[in-house]
Amino acid sequence: MKSLEFERVSVADVRRELDQERTQVEERKRAVQRTSQTSAVLLDETSRWMAELPVHVRPIACAGRFPRIVNSIAERWRRVAQCEEYLDSIIVDLRGDRTGFPAEVAKELRVLRSHYADLHPQQSSAWDLVERGDK
Repeated sequence: MKSLEFERVSVADVRRELDQERTQVEERKRAVQRTSQTSAVLLDETSRWMAELPVHVRPIACAGRFPRIVNSIAERWRRVAQCEEYLDSIIVDLRGDRTGFPAEVAKELRVLRSHYADLHPQQSSAWDLVERGDK
């Protein structure tokens, strides 16, 4: 019977190889997610929501190029804190690795965010003044 041959490797080499494999798997997952996101379609509920918006606020270009994002906005629209957080997260790049939206889409998102802020102004109380030191 022939004996098995083994190669000596360090623990650091094994960890490095495992980390590389994990990184490759994560990159493949992100690629699949991006592919599925770009193939998303605008939902009927989203179309109805857009029809209820004032004409100058409707994110038409965004819906055409990024239907997944408009679907997400429409889904969160009635939950103020979640919607504000989502709108802010897509307008401001906190991760630092996004390429940004085309100018027309970015403008629509800013207009929509401004409209949403007008619909839901921040509620302030006397305690807010105390915390800021105003009198």
